Amino acid sequence: MRDDGGPAVEDKPPPAAVIRILNPILRTVLRSPAHRAFSKDLMLLHVTGRRTGRVYVVPVGRHEHHGGLVASAGGSWRRNLRNGADCDVTLDGRRRHARGVLVDDPHEVAVIFSDLLAAMGRDRANRLGLQLNVDRLPTLEELSAALVDRNVVRLTLS
Repeated sequence: MRDDGGPAVEDKPPPAAVIRILNPILRTVLRSPAHRAFSKDLMLLHVTGRRTGRVYVVPVGRHEHHGGLVASAGGSWRRNLRNGADCDVTLDGRRRHARGVLVDDPHEVAVIFSDLLAAMGRDRANRLGLQLNVDRLPTLEELSAALVDRNVVRLTLS
């Protein structure tokens, strides 16, 4: 908690209007030869809807965690990865097959975000869609409280 009683950390994803404008641009760029400008921090996740068969192509943050890839998941498309599902990932301009597993346990999500924050540094919390309101890394309890609407997708490349 902050001195004023407010939350130590807040979930601050980009506004929906910004996402609607940027996602089509990022989808195009991440598939093109110009991907190098963004590929270090972003990737495309191609997820097929279980009931509809619709393919969702979502630009997501690219993060390494314990030698594997993880992405923050906040959209409705994430439900298609519950219990694991095959998907594709566009990394460094190349589309690759992967297995995606949704991590929805609040404690495990908080641990992963805590690890990512420790590795990235608190000055880059915005890359995880977080706003830190304290001059330290947040506790797991503080992260859990802020991340109630978010999960993580753990990806294993084939």
